Amino acid sequence: MLVLEPGKEHRGYRPTDADTEVYWIHFQYPPTSKPMLVEKNNWQQPLLNRTDQDTEAHPGMVDVPKFTAIDLRIIRPLLKEMIKVHSVLSAYRSYELQTLFGRFLMELQNGMRKSSPQARSLFLGEKVASYLADHLELPFDSIQMESDLHYHFDYLARCLKQYSGMSPLQYRHHLQIERAKQLLVHSELPLIEIGEQCGFRDNNYFTRLFKRQTSFTPGEYRKRYQFIVMD
Repeated sequence: MLVLEPGKEHRGYRPTDADTEVYWIHFQYPPTSKPMLVEKNNWQQPLLNRTDQDTEAHPGMVDVPKFTAIDLRIIRPLLKEMIKVHSVLSAYRSYELQTLFGRFLMELQNGMRKSSPQARSLFLGEKVASYLADHLELPFDSIQMESDLHYHFDYLARCLKQYSGMSPLQYRHHLQIERAKQLLVHSELPLIEIGEQCGFRDNNYFTRLFKRQTSFTPGEYRKRYQFIVMD
């Protein structure tokens, strides 16, 4: 595949010597932002700041290669479905077409990630992030993580750092505080029990860490943001 920049003249350097099927996709960038043509050497995925009170979508990003090889077994069915929808396009199906286009872009990006030199570390970074999310209620145990994921902890930590910008303990703390926020706002559980469900055996440590990351104690955060349902 090849991305042609708008406003420029493009031509091939020789005729094709094989039967060629061409799919053209025309798309526009928002007038407020222009594409950045950069060498892709970093796949870091820092977490966005979010709350339960978000009312607007957070900015997103997708990386599209200027030229690359693609897996037609995955891409061709998407392209054919896009053509099918476009042939009977209506106002309702326009969104369906945009959704298919979004999937198409994600497949291109995934292909870039899998073929990049950082593919293995990216995969392991995602794996460590999922592992930490699934083990929040248990004490942090680097030896157990090594045993479960079959890699040395230092290597797993480097992969997660490359993926998220955080160490395993920092990432775990972020997930713990996010879970605590949910429980404080949406439940009536005692503060000590909330700390335990988020993996804190020491309530004082839970309170100190929570205040360091949010500027509130757990009790103050609950009073400020808890939803109250009136009968």
